[in-house]
Amino acid sequence: MSNIEKYFVRGFIKFLNKQIQEKSAEQAESLEVAVQCLESCFELNQDESTNSNPLNNVDLFELFINTYVTVNPERKSEAEQLKNDGNRLMKEEKYQEALNAYGRAIGLDATNPVFYCNRAAAYSRIGEYQKAVDDCNQAIRYDPNYGKAFGRLGLAYSKMNRHQEAIDAYKNAIRIEPDNQDYKNNMEVTQQRLEEQQQSGSVPNLGNLGAGLGGLGGAAGGIDFAAALNNPALVNMATRMMTDPSIQNMLGQLSGMNNVDALLETGRQLAMQMSSENPELFAQIRQQMMDQTGEPGADGTQPPSEPGSNPDPKGN
Repeated sequence: MSNIEKYFVRGFIKFLNKQIQEKSAEQAESLEVAVQCLESCFELNQDESTNSNPLNNVDLFELFINTYVTVNPERKSEAEQLKNDGNRLMKEEKYQEALNAYGRAIGLDATNPVFYCNRAAAYSRIGEYQKAVDDCNQAIRYDPNYGKAFGRLGLAYSKMNRHQEAIDAYKNAIRIEPDNQDYKNNMEVTQQRLEEQQQSGSVPNLGNLGAGLGGLGGAAGGIDFAAALNNPALVNMATRMMTDPSIQNMLGQLSGMNNVDALLETGRQLAMQMSSENPELFAQIRQQMMDQTGEPGADGTQPPSEPGSNPDPKGN
């Protein structure tokens, strides 16, 4: 058990001890039993609770009030600046740093749904789709008519192959923003995937993958993906990877896609998986593609954005 957990529990016990003084005798007795149980369960002792560490004197209830109930203008302003920092870091593809910035913003003002929605976009960028779902749902709790949160919720569910839940989220997004074509396109694609899943549960083959990526042409920066996938070494590597459930999920997401941005993002994640599987081979193939296109590659290009995954800079 970590000391951090002990400090947190002591903070909660501090709150309970204050409540004991304000409650009736029967209620106070119940709270005293709760305090004793917590002290026993978390192996707390009096000597540790009186040391000079400032974490022993955190007022959790005050933090809760200041962060979740009544946020003063200064905290709101600082949180907004941190959100803007997170947006900038997202554009720079520094997704972990963006997560930290959004998290600090939430720590100052946990009532702003935009902060959760933007952090969901960052979680999606690093493949943490369940955390993206959790943040989207929290944003929706604060603002039930937040269309972008429903849109990102749909994307996250789709990435997890939870297609029916994704469709439900897209329906809500379209209800709120009926003119948003991205939501309509993504829902149509997700419906196709759900139907395919229900009918056969099959995973598309490598030929379909190559054709799908190759067909992007100029939208993919001019790289001939179909030719790259004809590389025998890459095909062998990809064939071995077909037994990996995470790769099967990605390939399943590519089937029938007609949204270029979403397709490119899924392809990018697939490339990352392949790079992890065999970095030397992937580096050779990447160099071949750069030689074909004459483009500078990662240092000189920006990745495509998922529909609805860009940070919300204006807070609406």
